[in-house]
Amino acid sequence: MENFESESIKAQRDRKKYLRPGWLEALRLKIARNRVLEIVYRVAVLVVGLAILLAGLAMLILPGPGWAAIVLGLLVLATEFVWAEVLLEPLQRFIQWLARRAKDPRARAQNIVFVALVLVSLALGLWWYLNRYGLTLEPLPFFN
Repeated sequence: MENFESESIKAQRDRKKYLRPGWLEALRLKIARNRVLEIVYRVAVLVVGLAILLAGLAMLILPGPGWAAIVLGLLVLATEFVWAEVLLEPLQRFIQWLARRAKDPRARAQNIVFVALVLVSLALGLWWYLNRYGLTLEPLPFFN
């Protein structure tokens, strides 16, 4: 019983950290009480997470959202395995950095200037193309 209480305290701390819904936490604690269910649950998470992860790796070569599937697979695995959490830490730090940068007024101004320069460049490129070739796609190699 003492081990279960420490698991309960750990689960409450994890729930606050990852914001797990209460019903999911209750289900997870119920599974944790039974050793066989615990093993089956962890194997199921491992199989599902690895399947998504491997599909993501395949989608890096084949058409599809490879990186999104890889991150999703790691997220599934991180629900039960610490090594997957460790692999996700750099991504989490990068996302936090992006969030801080998005709130920084100076960085926002730099981003606005960058987007404006890109749009002006595209407009100039379109203007040049239309002046040189008119409304045709003939000069482009993949339209011949």
